Amino acid sequence: MSKLIIGNSFNDYLVGDLNSFDPLERTIGGNISLRLVWLAEPGDLVVLPQPVNPEFVAYIMDFKGVPADSVTILVPPPGEFGTDVLTTDRLTEPAFEQLLLKEARARGVDQVLPYVFDTVVVRICEELGLDTSAPNLAFLKEGGSDLLNSKSMFRLIAAGAGVATADGVATHSREHAERFVLDQFALGHPVIVKQDFHQGGHGNEILAPSAGVTQIGAGALTVLDRPGALASHLAQRWPFYSNDERNKVVIEHYVPDSIPVGAEVEINDTGATVLHVGEMRMTPVFDGVILPGETTTKAQREEFRAATERLGKTIHALGYRGLINIDGIVSPDDEVRFTEYNGRLGGTTHLHWLGLTVAGGDYTDRAVFVSNNDWQVASFTAAIAELRAQGLAYDAERSSGVVITCDHTQQSGAIEYCVIGPNSESVAHTEAALKNLF
Repeated sequence: MSKLIIGNSFNDYLVGDLNSFDPLERTIGGNISLRLVWLAEPGDLVVLPQPVNPEFVAYIMDFKGVPADSVTILVPPPGEFGTDVLTTDRLTEPAFEQLLLKEARARGVDQVLPYVFDTVVVRICEELGLDTSAPNLAFLKEGGSDLLNSKSMFRLIAAGAGVATADGVATHSREHAERFVLDQFALGHPVIVKQDFHQGGHGNEILAPSAGVTQIGAGALTVLDRPGALASHLAQRWPFYSNDERNKVVIEHYVPDSIPVGAEVEINDTGATVLHVGEMRMTPVFDGVILPGETTTKAQREEFRAATERLGKTIHALGYRGLINIDGIVSPDDEVRFTEYNGRLGGTTHLHWLGLTVAGGDYTDRAVFVSNNDWQVASFTAAIAELRAQGLAYDAERSSGVVITCDHTQQSGAIEYCVIGPNSESVAHTEAALKNLF
């Protein structure tokens, strides 16, 4: 039997308005779905938005020790946004739907693993006769993913679970938002404005009452230090923030110089299990992780883990089953605050597979993993050759080195990598050497 993997990252469900994206950002957003090939086993069927470099697939399969052609990859015809992202119009194109069903049945697919389990994927499950393959399909059919990918709903659920969030509001009202921001500005506090549905820090903007605020976790920062500037700004930006009035807007006290942290959690019938806790690299939006961390203390990460487990129990009680990524911050005064959740696969799902494979279930106790999403290289082939020539490529005997985790070279001339080593010093040394290659 086998599984159907669907790489629907940055689709028209997860992102408020795909038209608002810079085309390069949009194509890279879809390209991150290629990470899911790491989760594929022989006989699996993978649906991706973009054609994949065969060298990258061969690299992954060689790492896994299986033939390069043991996994079948399908790419639907272009849609409204070409082959940038896996949108509804592409997945539901009649000829492709028939091909997908034929290929899935030929392989005896009995499990569907999407990046996000939206209602289009629920429909695919029903057409395949896999209504029972996900224990919470009824929950998902009713739009359960909306509940677990909404930042406004997150604040409500977090409050009910008793975990701390930043002071904030989730509102449809521009006037309500303006009053909250003015109150925060009066205290000298910047705020962060978030679109209700988005990912990776995109769709976030920091508003500051004065200059000098560090921009982390948001794609934009605006200083509003003149009378009337806030009202004018909100009038102009509210359609973007609210996705043309369709969604609530989340506005929170932004704490500068905080350390972004995150956890991936598996929720199944027996409960919620925290798979790992780590720090997020932001430049200024999500650009990689450090597992288990280098700036936070073990005590801070354990506090975050314990609160994540409490939140996970609440999410389990709601009926959700699957992976969920939960984010937060550690403030300069040592306070742990939660910021959002995403009921889907995330930026560390493939790294969890990698950790289990190279170090075992206690991988964050036995090794350090540092990833980066934007290493500019001459080509995928050249990057692999240089890593091997310089002795930096991952060595199974030493259980350390560099693994190429995603290939963006056709889109932006970049690749993603993960450096694995026994400690932070070793990993830092390897990453510094890697940065000097091109």
